Amino acid sequence: MNMVYQIPLQLGIHSTYKGYHYLVSALEIALEHEENLVLYSKVIFPAVAHKYHTNTCCVERDIRTVIRHCWNSPCRETLQSISPYVLQRQPTVGEFIDILYWHIKFLE
Repeated sequence: MNMVYQIPLQLGIHSTYKGYHYLVSALEIALEHEENLVLYSKVIFPAVAHKYHTNTCCVERDIRTVIRHCWNSPCRETLQSISPYVLQRQPTVGEFIDILYWHIKFLE
């Protein structure tokens, strides 16, 4: 199974959440071109929103929802273990995508 799909599942983020699909698409876009990481609100969110026929606010909100689910579950330990730095608080959407991106890149 592709790591882009597997990592969210390891973090307790299942495909029953819209945010799972948005997150996977965001990671795929980021993996295409690393510079997209710093342009997540200008490049990644609009591309994901276009793909799923929604708007960027919904994309960001639904990804925040899956981050909150991960943070408030026992899967937080898994997130802490893959993060390159200690997480003192729930990561923002940009931080979360960045953590997963670098984890995937490191495993390749």
